[in-house]
Amino acid sequence: MTRRTALAALIAILATPVMALYDPAPEQALSAAQGEWRGSLTYRDYGQPDRLVKLPAKLFIALGAPNELVLQYMYYDGPAKAVYSYERMSIDLNRNELLWIAGVAERSSHLHRITANTQDGGNRKLAFERNEGTEVYRFIMELGPLHFKIEKSEVDAGGFATFRNRQEFTRPGV
Repeated sequence: MTRRTALAALIAILATPVMALYDPAPEQALSAAQGEWRGSLTYRDYGQPDRLVKLPAKLFIALGAPNELVLQYMYYDGPAKAVYSYERMSIDLNRNELLWIAGVAERSSHLHRITANTQDGGNRKLAFERNEGTEVYRFIMELGPLHFKIEKSEVDAGGFATFRNRQEFTRPGV
């Protein structure tokens, strides 16, 4: 009797209909950005504003949803010193919004307005910005199958733009 019960339970489990997932396909450039990247972070030194610092870096990108990039950065800041950063970018092209969530220990979340959006083949270029008081933080992001770049500028109340940082990556071996 126990075998019949176990067999009946197994048949019931296997006969249960499998629900198909009908989530939308990811945007082409976001999908192509998945994987491992190598490159650098170049930033303006806060202590010496006329000095640029360049650090080698790795980046791993995955999709968290059809319109969401999950990014893990690893920066090499000297011998045997790696610095990590974790971010999520949700991109809503219909509403021209980009939600950028960064950090684990010190989490920040900023909603940006997309000001330009172009696509050339499998490559996408987004310009987006956010206002904080009298300053505007402006970003340019380029992503595609072979190149990933984010550049940040700070624009003061007088309209003067200052380069803040650039992260630029290519595929290993390319």
